Amino acid sequence: MKRIFLCALAALSVSFSAHAQFGGLLGGARGGGGGDTGALIDRFNADSALINRAVAHALAQIVVALGTKEQAASVQKVYEESTKKTDAKEVGALQGTIIKTNGAIAQEALSAKDAKEKIEKLSPEIQKKVAESIFAVGVASFKIPGLLDNGKKIIEGIGSNPMMIARLPAIKDGLSLLADAAPKLAPLVSTGLSLMREVKVDPGNPSASAELKAPPAGLAVPESN
Repeated sequence: MKRIFLCALAALSVSFSAHAQFGGLLGGARGGGGGDTGALIDRFNADSALINRAVAHALAQIVVALGTKEQAASVQKVYEESTKKTDAKEVGALQGTIIKTNGAIAQEALSAKDAKEKIEKLSPEIQKKVAESIFAVGVASFKIPGLLDNGKKIIEGIGSNPMMIARLPAIKDGLSLLADAAPKLAPLVSTGLSLMREVKVDPGNPSASAELKAPPAGLAVPESN
């Protein structure tokens, strides 16, 4: 099972690299239509927002639990700010900042020599939150390629529907963030799953069919922080 999952992650990494080549996609696909472009846009925005929120929360939770005090304080500040905003664009921008700046930090924290020791010292509640975060990132990793395909179809639809052009920038922003984040998620998930199983905390097996749940509003902060 573990080998099958790791092979799936490797395939996802290849898929992400291919999807990241957005020259033709964001340059303005031509052609048209079919289907309700407005409905596709609404669905894309909803799915993209859920993935961004779930990944941002997951990365923030991992860094708060396993990063340095400075790293934890920094991401916690931005995350809390994002929960206070009501404008969707502002929220998305802050979540994007978390994803772009904390992916590598979370990976380093999970890969550190003392990561296992740190996990073992956490309370069962925080351990569970870290496991849930790794699972959420894994599920997002499987769902992003399909969402990128949907984005391509939307842009093709907009090419034949000038009335929708005003909604194009938000879609491009969403695609850009997803394409940037995607390649960084698979290795983080592989490292995280192995680490959690070493400490006997089963995070489960992420899959494309698994439900990506909306994360809680706040972060679980260890007492030492």
